[in-house]
Amino acid sequence: MADGEVKIGIISCSGEEIPEGTISRLATRRVLELMRPGNTVTICLPLFLAGNEAEQEFARKHPTITVDGCDKLCAKKGTEKHSGPVSAALVVSEILNGDCACCARSAKDRSEKDKEAVWLVSEEIAKAVDTILAENNGCRTPGDGDSTECACSKPIPGIEVQIDGKSVTIAGLGIIFDHLAENGLVADDSSGDKLLETVRIYHQIEPEEETAYKSALISAYKTHRRQ
Repeated sequence: MADGEVKIGIISCSGEEIPEGTISRLATRRVLELMRPGNTVTICLPLFLAGNEAEQEFARKHPTITVDGCDKLCAKKGTEKHSGPVSAALVVSEILNGDCACCARSAKDRSEKDKEAVWLVSEEIAKAVDTILAENNGCRTPGDGDSTECACSKPIPGIEVQIDGKSVTIAGLGIIFDHLAENGLVADDSSGDKLLETVRIYHQIEPEEETAYKSALISAYKTHRRQ
């Protein structure tokens, strides 16, 4: 990204119990990777709520867009509690007029209806990005200063796991583990699905790697909880 350009943080819903949460994350990824890659970065909600200073500081000094799945507004409320007002607050259930009943909760079970929903939401996110850029004439917001780093450029301590014989470091995994533990996730073999679904929000996992990742994450979570 060139100097002087606006960096906009997008914070998606981390909920997995409703389809809107999955749609929020997939739509956010589409905007980050395909639609507005030059001006957007992602802010990890679990890390943000767990007190990661890099994430919170970025949200204080840059425009942010929250993309909540439902009217609980967890992302918006969490952001405003720790970093101040957001520039735009989108709600998937409102964008889709509540028409999510047939959508899948898991990204791997997506149907054509899910893909259409992701497109609709991603278009609304992109519009919000464009509005913020227009308000700032495409330039960095006043008072940012050159010393402010994008949250994604600051290294977050990770945990190394073994995936099919290869060492893979997952940034922020310890903080994610702590967040899940605080929310009651038991450190046993039943935790695999929850661990996989949470980690894949922020770390790319190919379908053929799911079994290996699930096993590695269970083992790492057990070890982390014993420390």
